[in-house]
Amino acid sequence: MKRFFIGAALLGSVLILFFVIWYGQREQARELVPPEEQIVTIHGEMLPEQPNTLLAIDPSSQTVLSHIYEGLYRFGADGEIEPGLVETMTRSQDGATYTFTLKESQTVNGNPVTAETFVEHFRMLADDDTNSPFSFLLEDVLNGKAISLGTKEPETLGVKAVDAQTLELTLERPLEGFEQILAMPAFLPQTMIGEWQELDANGPFQIESLDAAQVTLKKNEAYYDADRITLEEIMILADEGLDSEPDGIHPIPYGTDEATIESLEGELVDVPRSGVFYLKPNVDEYPFDDADFRRSLALALNREALEDSLARAEVTTERLLVTDDAELDPSLDGEAATLFADVLERLEEDEIEIELLSFVDDEARQIAQTIETELEKLPGLQVNVVELPLGDKVRKEVAGEYALSLSGWQPDYPAFSAYLTQFETDNYLNSSGFADKSFDRLMEQARTTEALDERNETYRQAEKRLLEEAVVIPIYQAGRSYTVDSKYAEIGFPVIGPSYVLTFSKVYEK
Repeated sequence: MKRFFIGAALLGSVLILFFVIWYGQREQARELVPPEEQIVTIHGEMLPEQPNTLLAIDPSSQTVLSHIYEGLYRFGADGEIEPGLVETMTRSQDGATYTFTLKESQTVNGNPVTAETFVEHFRMLADDDTNSPFSFLLEDVLNGKAISLGTKEPETLGVKAVDAQTLELTLERPLEGFEQILAMPAFLPQTMIGEWQELDANGPFQIESLDAAQVTLKKNEAYYDADRITLEEIMILADEGLDSEPDGIHPIPYGTDEATIESLEGELVDVPRSGVFYLKPNVDEYPFDDADFRRSLALALNREALEDSLARAEVTTERLLVTDDAELDPSLDGEAATLFADVLERLEEDEIEIELLSFVDDEARQIAQTIETELEKLPGLQVNVVELPLGDKVRKEVAGEYALSLSGWQPDYPAFSAYLTQFETDNYLNSSGFADKSFDRLMEQARTTEALDERNETYRQAEKRLLEEAVVIPIYQAGRSYTVDSKYAEIGFPVIGPSYVLTFSKVYEK
Protein backbone atom coordinates (compact mmCIF):
# COMPACT_ATOMS: atom_id res chain seq x y z
CA MET A 1 0.00 0.00 0.00
CA LYS A 2 2.78 2.39 0.90
CA ARG A 3 4.57 1.58 -2.37
CA PHE A 4 1.33 2.34 -4.26
CA PHE A 5 1.04 5.80 -2.69
CA ILE A 6 4.69 6.58 -3.47
CA GLY A 7 4.15 5.52 -7.09
CA ALA A 8 1.01 7.62 -7.38
CA ALA A 9 2.80 10.64 -5.96
CA LEU A 10 5.70 10.20 -8.39
CA LEU A 11 3.28 9.86 -11.30
CA GLY A 12 1.45 13.02 -10.22
CA SER A 13 4.74 14.92 -10.01
CA VAL A 14 5.75 13.73 -13.48
CA LEU A 15 2.39 14.83 -14.92
CA ILE A 16 2.64 18.26 -13.28
CA LEU A 17 6.18 18.68 -14.62
CA PHE A 18 5.00 17.62 -18.08
CA PHE A 19 2.20 20.18 -18.15
CA VAL A 20 4.50 22.96 -16.87
CA ILE A 21 7.07 22.21 -19.59
CA TRP A 22 4.36 21.80 -22.24
CA TYR A 23 2.67 25.07 -21.33
CA GLY A 24 5.99 26.93 -21.24
CA GLN A 25 6.99 25.59 -24.67
CA ARG A 26 3.54 26.47 -25.99
CA GLU A 27 3.92 30.06 -24.79
CA GLN A 28 7.44 30.29 -26.24
CA ALA A 29 6.11 28.98 -29.55
CA ARG A 30 3.76 31.92 -29.90
CA GLU A 31 5.17 34.60 -32.15
CA LEU A 32 4.88 38.29 -31.42
CA VAL A 33 3.46 40.44 -34.17
CA PRO A 34 5.88 43.04 -35.63
CA PRO A 35 6.39 46.28 -33.64
CA GLU A 36 4.15 48.29 -35.97
CA GLU A 37 1.30 45.89 -35.10
CA GLN A 38 1.87 45.97 -31.33
CA ILE A 39 -1.41 47.82 -30.79
CA VAL A 40 -4.13 47.13 -28.23
CA THR A 41 -7.61 48.47 -29.00
CA ILE A 42 -10.27 48.98 -26.34
CA HIS A 43 -13.84 49.66 -27.42
CA GLY A 44 -16.77 51.21 -25.60
CA GLU A 45 -14.89 53.14 -22.91
CA MET A 46 -15.70 56.53 -21.47
CA LEU A 47 -12.99 58.97 -22.51
CA PRO A 48 -10.86 60.66 -19.80
CA GLU A 49 -12.11 63.95 -18.38
CA GLN A 50 -9.59 65.24 -15.83
CA PRO A 51 -5.82 65.44 -16.58
CA ASN A 52 -4.94 66.56 -13.03
CA THR A 53 -3.92 63.53 -10.95
CA LEU A 54 -4.95 65.35 -7.75
CA LEU A 55 -8.52 65.84 -8.95
CA ALA A 56 -9.27 62.93 -11.32
CA ILE A 57 -12.11 60.85 -9.89
CA ASP A 58 -13.54 59.17 -13.01
CA PRO A 59 -12.18 55.66 -13.77
CA SER A 60 -11.27 56.58 -17.36
CA SER A 61 -9.01 59.45 -16.29
CA GLN A 62 -7.43 57.38 -13.54
CA THR A 63 -6.75 54.55 -15.98
CA VAL A 64 -5.11 56.78 -18.60
CA LEU A 65 -3.08 58.67 -15.98
CA SER A 66 -1.82 55.35 -14.59
CA HIS A 67 -0.41 54.52 -18.02
CA ILE A 68 1.31 57.83 -18.73
CA TYR A 69 2.77 58.32 -15.23
CA GLU A 70 4.59 56.01 -12.87
CA GLY A 71 4.69 56.58 -9.13
CA LEU A 72 6.40 54.94 -6.20
CA TYR A 73 4.16 51.90 -6.60
CA ARG A 74 2.03 50.67 -9.51
CA PHE A 75 -0.47 48.02 -10.51
CA GLY A 76 1.31 45.12 -12.21
CA ALA A 77 0.41 42.76 -15.04
CA ASP A 78 -1.53 40.57 -12.59
CA GLY A 79 -3.45 43.55 -11.22
CA GLU A 80 -1.58 43.40 -7.89
CA ILE A 81 0.35 46.31 -6.37
CA GLU A 82 4.13 46.19 -6.92
CA PRO A 83 7.07 48.62 -6.66
CA GLY A 84 7.27 51.18 -9.45
CA LEU A 85 9.98 53.80 -9.01
CA VAL A 86 10.88 52.31 -5.63
CA GLU A 87 14.15 50.37 -5.75
CA THR A 88 14.17 49.53 -2.03
CA MET A 89 11.95 50.34 0.96
CA THR A 90 12.86 50.20 4.65
CA ARG A 91 11.06 51.11 7.86
CA SER A 92 12.64 52.68 10.91
CA GLN A 93 13.02 50.73 14.13
CA ASP A 94 9.95 52.42 15.64
CA GLY A 95 7.96 51.61 12.47
CA ALA A 96 6.80 55.18 11.82
CA THR A 97 9.25 56.25 9.10
CA TYR A 98 9.43 54.78 5.61
CA THR A 99 12.55 55.37 3.51
CA PHE A 100 12.35 54.79 -0.25
CA THR A 101 15.36 54.56 -2.55
CA LEU A 102 14.22 55.58 -6.02
CA LYS A 103 15.13 54.42 -9.49
CA GLU A 104 16.33 57.10 -11.87
CA SER A 105 13.47 58.36 -14.01
CA GLN A 106 12.75 61.26 -16.33
CA THR A 107 9.77 62.77 -18.11
CA VAL A 108 9.06 62.83 -21.83
CA ASN A 109 10.81 66.21 -22.02
CA GLY A 110 13.86 64.93 -20.16
CA ASN A 111 13.12 66.44 -16.73
CA PRO A 112 14.29 64.22 -13.85
CA VAL A 113 11.77 62.74 -11.42
CA THR A 114 13.44 62.89 -8.01
CA ALA A 115 12.58 62.62 -4.34
CA GLU A 116 11.90 66.35 -4.37
CA THR A 117 9.31 65.80 -7.13
CA PHE A 118 7.36 63.58 -4.75
CA VAL A 119 7.78 65.99 -1.83
CA GLU A 120 6.21 68.82 -3.85
CA HIS A 121 3.43 66.57 -5.16
CA PHE A 122 2.56 65.19 -1.72
CA ARG A 123 2.41 68.71 -0.28
CA MET A 124 0.03 69.79 -3.04
CA LEU A 125 -2.14 66.74 -2.39
CA ALA A 126 -2.40 67.58 1.34
CA ASP A 127 -2.87 71.35 0.85
CA ASP A 128 -6.44 72.50 1.58
CA ASP A 129 -6.08 75.06 -1.23
CA THR A 130 -5.79 72.21 -3.74
CA ASN A 131 -9.13 70.85 -2.51
CA SER A 132 -8.25 67.34 -3.67
CA PRO A 133 -10.88 64.69 -2.88
CA PHE A 134 -7.93 62.41 -2.08
CA SER A 135 -6.18 64.53 0.55
CA PHE A 136 -7.54 62.15 3.20
CA LEU A 137 -5.08 59.53 1.88
CA LEU A 138 -2.35 61.46 3.71
CA GLU A 139 -4.13 61.62 7.07
CA ASP A 140 -1.77 58.99 8.50
CA VAL A 141 1.28 61.03 7.42
CA LEU A 142 2.68 63.43 10.02
CA ASN A 143 0.56 66.65 10.01
CA GLY A 144 -1.37 65.45 6.94
CA LYS A 145 -4.82 65.86 8.48
CA ALA A 146 -4.02 69.28 10.00
CA ILE A 147 -2.77 70.53 6.62
CA SER A 148 -5.93 69.35 4.83
CA LEU A 149 -7.97 71.25 7.46
CA GLY A 150 -5.89 74.38 6.91
CA THR A 151 -4.47 74.53 10.44
CA LYS A 152 -0.88 73.75 9.38
CA GLU A 153 1.24 74.65 6.38
CA PRO A 154 2.01 72.07 3.62
CA GLU A 155 5.73 72.44 4.40
CA THR A 156 5.14 70.69 7.74
CA LEU A 157 4.01 67.46 6.06
CA GLY A 158 6.06 64.45 7.17
CA VAL A 159 7.83 64.00 3.85
CA LYS A 160 11.34 65.05 2.82
CA ALA A 161 14.00 64.45 0.21
CA VAL A 162 17.11 63.08 1.93
CA ASP A 163 18.87 63.36 -1.43
CA ALA A 164 17.84 63.19 -5.10
CA GLN A 165 17.07 59.47 -4.96
CA THR A 166 16.00 59.03 -1.33
CA LEU A 167 12.52 59.89 -0.08
CA GLU A 168 11.54 59.78 3.59
CA LEU A 169 7.93 59.56 4.75
CA THR A 170 7.07 59.89 8.46
CA LEU A 171 3.69 58.78 9.79
CA GLU A 172 1.74 59.90 12.81
CA ARG A 173 2.22 56.42 14.30
CA PRO A 174 3.77 53.07 13.30
CA LEU A 175 1.72 51.51 10.52
CA GLU A 176 2.62 48.40 8.57
CA GLY A 177 1.48 48.22 4.94
CA PHE A 178 1.05 51.97 4.39
CA GLU A 179 2.99 51.78 1.11
CA GLN A 180 0.06 49.98 -0.56
CA ILE A 181 -1.97 53.16 -0.95
CA LEU A 182 0.90 54.86 -2.83
CA ALA A 183 -0.11 53.04 -6.02
CA MET A 184 -3.30 55.09 -6.25
CA PRO A 185 -3.43 57.62 -9.13
CA ALA A 186 -3.49 60.63 -6.76
CA PHE A 187 0.16 59.87 -5.91
CA LEU A 188 1.43 59.92 -9.51
CA PRO A 189 4.26 62.49 -9.79
CA GLN A 190 2.73 65.19 -11.98
CA THR A 191 5.28 67.97 -12.43
CA MET A 192 3.00 70.26 -14.42
CA ILE A 193 -0.73 70.49 -15.04
CA GLY A 194 -2.26 71.33 -18.41
CA GLU A 195 -4.30 69.84 -21.22
CA TRP A 196 -3.91 66.14 -21.87
CA GLN A 197 -1.54 66.54 -24.80
CA GLU A 198 0.63 69.01 -22.86
CA LEU A 199 1.37 66.67 -19.95
CA ASP A 200 5.05 65.98 -19.34
CA ALA A 201 4.65 62.42 -18.08
CA ASN A 202 7.20 59.84 -16.94
CA GLY A 203 5.29 56.59 -17.49
CA PRO A 204 5.46 53.83 -20.10
CA PHE A 205 3.15 55.70 -22.51
CA GLN A 206 2.33 59.24 -23.52
CA ILE A 207 -0.68 60.92 -25.11
CA GLU A 208 -0.45 60.99 -28.90
CA SER A 209 -3.93 62.31 -29.68
CA LEU A 210 -7.28 62.88 -28.02
CA ASP A 211 -10.65 63.91 -29.43
CA ALA A 212 -14.34 63.26 -28.81
CA ALA A 213 -14.12 59.76 -30.30
CA GLN A 214 -10.87 58.28 -29.01
CA VAL A 215 -7.63 58.72 -27.12
CA THR A 216 -4.41 57.24 -28.47
CA LEU A 217 -1.37 56.49 -26.33
CA LYS A 218 2.05 55.72 -27.76
CA LYS A 219 5.12 54.18 -26.19
CA ASN A 220 7.28 56.62 -24.23
CA GLU A 221 10.87 55.99 -25.29
CA ALA A 222 12.09 58.10 -22.35
CA TYR A 223 10.56 55.67 -19.84
CA TYR A 224 13.30 54.22 -17.62
CA ASP A 225 12.14 50.66 -18.33
CA ALA A 226 11.27 51.19 -22.01
CA ASP A 227 13.08 48.00 -23.07
CA ARG A 228 10.41 45.97 -21.25
CA ILE A 229 7.54 47.74 -23.05
CA THR A 230 6.40 45.76 -26.08
CA LEU A 231 3.27 47.71 -27.02
CA GLU A 232 3.74 50.62 -29.39
CA GLU A 233 0.21 51.99 -29.15
CA ILE A 234 -3.01 51.83 -27.14
CA MET A 235 -6.25 52.99 -28.76
CA ILE A 236 -9.22 53.69 -26.48
CA LEU A 237 -12.43 54.18 -28.47
CA ALA A 238 -15.77 55.53 -27.27
CA ASP A 239 -17.62 53.44 -29.87
CA GLU A 240 -18.67 50.06 -28.44
CA GLY A 241 -18.11 48.32 -31.76
CA LEU A 242 -19.99 45.22 -30.57
CA ASP A 243 -21.48 44.63 -34.03
CA SER A 244 -18.75 46.04 -36.27
CA GLU A 245 -15.47 45.31 -34.43
CA PRO A 246 -15.44 41.82 -32.89
CA ASP A 247 -11.73 41.89 -32.01
CA GLY A 248 -9.90 43.92 -29.37
CA ILE A 249 -11.06 44.40 -25.78
CA HIS A 250 -14.76 45.00 -25.20
CA PRO A 251 -16.30 45.96 -21.85
CA ILE A 252 -19.69 44.23 -21.91
CA PRO A 253 -22.50 46.74 -21.26
CA TYR A 254 -25.30 45.76 -18.88
CA GLY A 255 -28.09 43.92 -20.69
CA THR A 256 -26.01 42.75 -23.66
CA ASP A 257 -27.64 39.61 -25.08
CA GLU A 258 -25.74 36.32 -25.13
CA ALA A 259 -25.78 36.09 -28.94
CA THR A 260 -23.87 39.38 -29.22
CA ILE A 261 -21.36 38.28 -26.59
CA GLU A 262 -20.78 34.97 -28.38
CA SER A 263 -20.12 36.80 -31.65
CA LEU A 264 -17.14 38.64 -30.14
CA GLU A 265 -13.66 37.20 -30.48
CA GLY A 266 -11.51 36.21 -27.54
CA GLU A 267 -11.91 35.09 -23.98
CA LEU A 268 -14.73 36.28 -21.75
CA VAL A 269 -13.24 37.63 -18.52
CA ASP A 270 -15.29 38.48 -15.41
CA VAL A 271 -13.48 41.03 -13.26
CA PRO A 272 -14.48 41.64 -9.61
CA ARG A 273 -14.15 45.22 -8.43
CA SER A 274 -13.96 46.77 -4.98
CA GLY A 275 -17.40 48.35 -5.21
CA VAL A 276 -20.27 47.06 -3.09
CA PHE A 277 -23.99 47.88 -3.30
CA TYR A 278 -26.25 47.71 -0.28
CA LEU A 279 -29.36 48.94 1.45
CA LYS A 280 -28.54 51.82 3.76
CA PRO A 281 -31.20 52.78 6.32
CA ASN A 282 -31.32 56.20 7.94
CA VAL A 283 -31.33 55.22 11.61
CA ASP A 284 -32.64 58.66 12.60
CA GLU A 285 -35.89 58.01 10.71
CA TYR A 286 -38.86 56.05 12.05
CA PRO A 287 -39.13 53.05 11.93
CA PHE A 288 -35.45 52.57 10.98
CA ASP A 289 -34.46 53.84 14.41
CA ASP A 290 -35.57 50.41 15.64
CA ALA A 291 -32.71 47.88 15.30
CA ASP A 292 -35.05 44.88 15.18
CA PHE A 293 -37.02 46.45 12.34
CA ARG A 294 -33.77 46.85 10.37
CA ARG A 295 -32.77 43.28 11.20
CA SER A 296 -36.12 41.94 9.99
CA LEU A 297 -35.45 43.55 6.59
CA ALA A 298 -31.94 42.12 6.48
CA LEU A 299 -33.29 38.65 7.24
CA ALA A 300 -36.07 39.00 4.67
CA LEU A 301 -33.78 39.97 1.80
CA ASN A 302 -33.42 36.96 -0.50
CA ARG A 303 -30.26 37.64 -2.47
CA GLU A 304 -30.79 34.66 -4.77
CA ALA A 305 -33.88 36.40 -6.15
CA LEU A 306 -31.65 39.31 -7.21
CA GLU A 307 -29.18 37.27 -9.26
CA ASP A 308 -31.11 37.57 -12.54
CA SER A 309 -31.06 41.36 -12.21
CA LEU A 310 -27.26 41.59 -11.93
CA ALA A 311 -24.62 41.88 -14.64
CA ARG A 312 -22.70 38.65 -15.22
CA ALA A 313 -19.58 39.76 -13.28
CA GLU A 314 -21.58 40.98 -10.27
CA VAL A 315 -22.10 38.55 -7.38
CA THR A 316 -24.37 38.68 -4.36
CA THR A 317 -22.66 39.04 -1.00
CA GLU A 318 -23.40 39.34 2.70
CA ARG A 319 -20.12 41.19 3.26
CA LEU A 320 -19.34 44.88 3.27
CA LEU A 321 -15.59 44.17 3.05
CA VAL A 322 -15.91 42.51 -0.35
CA THR A 323 -12.14 42.54 -0.98
CA ASP A 324 -11.50 40.44 2.13
CA ASP A 325 -10.44 36.85 1.45
CA ALA A 326 -10.95 35.73 5.05
CA GLU A 327 -14.16 33.93 5.95
CA LEU A 328 -16.61 35.76 8.17
CA ASP A 329 -20.09 34.61 9.13
CA PRO A 330 -22.12 37.81 8.98
CA SER A 331 -25.52 36.08 9.24
CA LEU A 332 -28.17 37.29 11.66
CA ASP A 333 -30.05 34.97 13.96
CA GLY A 334 -33.82 34.69 13.86
CA GLU A 335 -36.67 34.43 11.38
CA ALA A 336 -37.70 37.53 9.45
CA ALA A 337 -41.49 37.23 9.70
CA THR A 338 -41.44 36.43 13.44
CA LEU A 339 -39.10 39.33 14.20
CA PHE A 340 -41.18 41.70 12.06
CA ALA A 341 -44.40 40.63 13.80
CA ASP A 342 -42.77 41.35 17.16
CA VAL A 343 -41.78 44.81 15.88
CA LEU A 344 -45.36 45.56 14.74
CA GLU A 345 -46.70 44.57 18.14
CA ARG A 346 -44.12 46.62 20.06
CA LEU A 347 -44.62 49.69 17.86
CA GLU A 348 -48.42 49.21 18.02
CA GLU A 349 -48.73 49.18 14.25
CA ASP A 350 -50.93 47.04 11.99
CA GLU A 351 -48.71 47.74 9.01
CA ILE A 352 -45.66 49.81 8.13
CA GLU A 353 -45.10 51.73 4.91
CA ILE A 354 -41.54 52.64 3.89
CA GLU A 355 -39.87 54.43 1.00
CA LEU A 356 -36.91 52.98 -0.90
CA LEU A 357 -34.81 55.63 -2.62
CA SER A 358 -33.29 54.46 -5.90
CA PHE A 359 -31.97 56.09 -9.09
CA VAL A 360 -32.87 56.16 -12.78
CA ASP A 361 -31.02 53.20 -14.28
CA ASP A 362 -32.19 49.95 -15.86
CA GLU A 363 -30.22 47.70 -13.51
CA ALA A 364 -31.10 49.74 -10.41
CA ARG A 365 -34.77 49.63 -11.41
CA GLN A 366 -34.79 45.83 -11.67
CA ILE A 367 -32.93 45.45 -8.37
CA ALA A 368 -35.20 47.89 -6.54
CA GLN A 369 -38.34 46.19 -7.85
CA THR A 370 -37.05 42.78 -6.76
CA ILE A 371 -36.18 44.13 -3.31
CA GLU A 372 -39.69 45.60 -3.09
CA THR A 373 -41.19 42.20 -3.93
CA GLU A 374 -39.01 40.31 -1.46
CA LEU A 375 -39.50 42.69 1.46
CA GLU A 376 -43.26 42.86 0.95
CA LYS A 377 -43.40 39.13 1.71
CA LEU A 378 -43.32 40.35 5.32
CA PRO A 379 -47.03 40.56 6.25
CA GLY A 380 -47.87 44.17 6.95
CA LEU A 381 -44.96 45.82 5.12
CA GLN A 382 -45.45 48.09 2.11
CA VAL A 383 -42.45 49.35 0.11
CA ASN A 384 -42.67 52.34 -2.24
CA VAL A 385 -39.75 52.74 -4.65
CA VAL A 386 -38.86 56.34 -5.52
CA GLU A 387 -36.53 56.86 -8.50
CA LEU A 388 -34.50 60.02 -8.91
CA PRO A 389 -31.75 61.08 -11.31
CA LEU A 390 -28.47 59.95 -9.78
CA GLY A 391 -27.28 63.46 -8.88
CA ASP A 392 -30.55 64.31 -7.12
CA LYS A 393 -30.56 60.97 -5.34
CA VAL A 394 -27.00 61.45 -4.05
CA ARG A 395 -27.80 64.98 -2.83
CA LYS A 396 -30.81 63.75 -0.84
CA GLU A 397 -28.78 60.90 0.63
CA VAL A 398 -25.86 63.12 1.63
CA ALA A 399 -28.31 65.52 3.29
CA GLY A 400 -29.88 62.65 5.23
CA GLU A 401 -33.24 63.27 3.54
CA TYR A 402 -34.14 59.62 3.05
CA ALA A 403 -35.37 56.60 5.00
CA LEU A 404 -33.91 53.65 3.07
CA SER A 405 -31.55 53.94 0.10
CA LEU A 406 -30.22 51.58 -2.54
CA SER A 407 -26.67 52.80 -2.17
CA GLY A 408 -23.15 51.85 -3.17
CA TRP A 409 -19.52 52.52 -2.38
CA GLN A 410 -16.30 52.03 -4.31
CA PRO A 411 -13.23 52.64 -2.11
CA ASP A 412 -10.45 54.97 -3.20
CA TYR A 413 -7.62 52.95 -1.74
CA PRO A 414 -6.77 49.30 -0.87
CA ALA A 415 -7.55 49.17 2.86
CA PHE A 416 -10.53 47.80 4.78
CA SER A 417 -10.95 51.13 6.51
CA ALA A 418 -12.08 52.58 3.17
CA TYR A 419 -15.39 50.74 3.53
CA LEU A 420 -15.97 51.56 7.18
CA THR A 421 -15.02 55.16 7.97
CA GLN A 422 -18.26 56.50 6.49
CA PHE A 423 -20.15 54.96 9.44
CA GLU A 424 -18.10 56.59 12.20
CA THR A 425 -20.02 59.03 14.37
CA ASP A 426 -18.27 62.24 13.34
CA ASN A 427 -17.33 61.32 9.77
CA TYR A 428 -18.51 63.91 7.27
CA LEU A 429 -19.68 61.11 4.93
CA ASN A 430 -21.93 59.59 7.58
CA SER A 431 -25.42 60.25 6.23
CA SER A 432 -26.93 57.18 7.90
CA GLY A 433 -27.24 58.81 11.33
CA PHE A 434 -25.45 55.83 12.89
CA ALA A 435 -23.56 56.67 16.09
CA ASP A 436 -22.16 53.77 18.06
CA LYS A 437 -19.41 53.91 20.69
CA SER A 438 -18.48 50.24 20.25
CA PHE A 439 -17.99 50.69 16.50
CA ASP A 440 -16.01 53.91 16.98
CA ARG A 441 -13.77 52.19 19.55
CA LEU A 442 -13.01 49.36 17.15
CA MET A 443 -12.13 51.84 14.39
CA GLU A 444 -9.79 53.77 16.67
CA GLN A 445 -8.22 50.54 17.91
CA ALA A 446 -7.57 49.46 14.32
CA ARG A 447 -5.97 52.80 13.44
CA THR A 448 -3.53 52.51 16.32
CA THR A 449 -2.59 48.89 15.53
CA GLU A 450 0.74 48.62 13.74
CA ALA A 451 0.58 45.02 12.49
CA LEU A 452 -1.46 44.71 9.31
CA ASP A 453 -3.03 41.31 10.12
CA GLU A 454 -4.12 42.44 13.57
CA ARG A 455 -5.43 45.73 12.17
CA ASN A 456 -7.51 43.91 9.54
CA GLU A 457 -8.96 41.54 12.14
CA THR A 458 -10.17 44.54 14.16
CA TYR A 459 -11.73 46.03 11.02
CA ARG A 460 -13.57 42.72 10.50
CA GLN A 461 -15.02 43.07 13.99
CA ALA A 462 -16.13 46.60 13.13
CA GLU A 463 -17.79 45.30 9.96
CA LYS A 464 -19.54 42.60 11.98
CA ARG A 465 -20.89 45.27 14.32
CA LEU A 466 -22.47 47.11 11.37
CA LEU A 467 -24.00 43.90 10.03
CA GLU A 468 -25.37 42.84 13.42
CA GLU A 469 -26.99 46.25 13.83
CA ALA A 470 -28.26 46.09 10.22
CA VAL A 471 -26.87 49.57 9.62
CA VAL A 472 -25.84 48.30 6.22
CA ILE A 473 -27.46 45.40 4.34
CA PRO A 474 -25.05 44.23 1.60
CA ILE A 475 -26.52 43.09 -1.71
CA TYR A 476 -23.78 42.51 -4.29
CA GLN A 477 -20.16 43.13 -5.21
CA ALA A 478 -19.51 45.18 -8.32
CA GLY A 479 -17.81 43.62 -11.32
CA ARG A 480 -17.22 44.12 -15.00
CA SER A 481 -17.02 41.69 -17.89
CA TYR A 482 -14.73 41.97 -20.90
CA THR A 483 -14.03 39.98 -24.01
CA VAL A 484 -10.27 39.97 -24.56
CA ASP A 485 -8.81 39.14 -27.94
CA SER A 486 -6.85 35.89 -27.82
CA LYS A 487 -3.81 37.58 -29.36
CA TYR A 488 -3.44 39.87 -26.33
CA ALA A 489 -1.43 38.72 -23.32
CA GLU A 490 -0.41 40.01 -19.87
CA ILE A 491 -3.33 42.33 -19.26
CA GLY A 492 -3.99 43.15 -15.62
CA PHE A 493 -7.44 43.79 -14.16
CA PRO A 494 -7.02 45.30 -10.67
CA VAL A 495 -9.79 45.01 -8.10
CA ILE A 496 -9.20 48.66 -7.17
CA GLY A 497 -7.65 51.60 -9.02
CA PRO A 498 -7.35 51.71 -12.84
CA SER A 499 -9.82 49.62 -14.84
CA TYR A 500 -7.02 47.71 -16.57
CA VAL A 501 -3.22 47.64 -16.81
CA LEU A 502 -1.52 47.34 -20.20
CA THR A 503 2.01 48.35 -19.21
CA PHE A 504 3.62 45.01 -20.04
CA SER A 505 1.01 43.65 -22.45
CA LYS A 506 1.99 41.98 -25.71
CA VAL A 507 0.27 41.17 -29.00
CA TYR A 508 0.87 37.72 -30.50
CA GLU A 509 0.04 36.17 -33.84
CA LYS A 510 -3.25 34.28 -33.76
